[in-house]
Amino acid sequence: MTDFKLAPDSENSSKGPLTLLVVEDNAISLRMIQVSLLRLGYKVDAAADGAAAVDKFTNNIYDVILMDIMMPVMDGMEATIEIRKIEVARQIPSERRVKIIACTANAFEDDRSKFFEAGMDYYINKPVEIEELRRILNS
Repeated sequence: MTDFKLAPDSENSSKGPLTLLVVEDNAISLRMIQVSLLRLGYKVDAAADGAAAVDKFTNNIYDVILMDIMMPVMDGMEATIEIRKIEVARQIPSERRVKIIACTANAFEDDRSKFFEAGMDYYINKPVEIEELRRILNS
């Protein structure tokens, strides 16, 4: 797992709540996560697949992306790779890049290694436990 710090520091404390992009192809799961995060005070946007996530990332600024792995059109691994390419093209320093959290039921050691190789920063298991996610986001 890479260094993962999201809590506002002195430089970003006036920025306000974190802005998250939730990428999930299951409409019910997506809605449940969205509502829970909104209730916790985060700004939340949504995408139903990796291609839509890449498009939204291209046109918006997010602090964190909660990325499902198994999706139609473009999976979470491919979407992460594309997002990281966009950041390189924009010359975004590594310490300023968006934090991407893999969200998956497949959290075997081999899978985790692949997530990090693709450019993800962290992972959580499905079903998503909102308290665990809140703890991660506030760390």
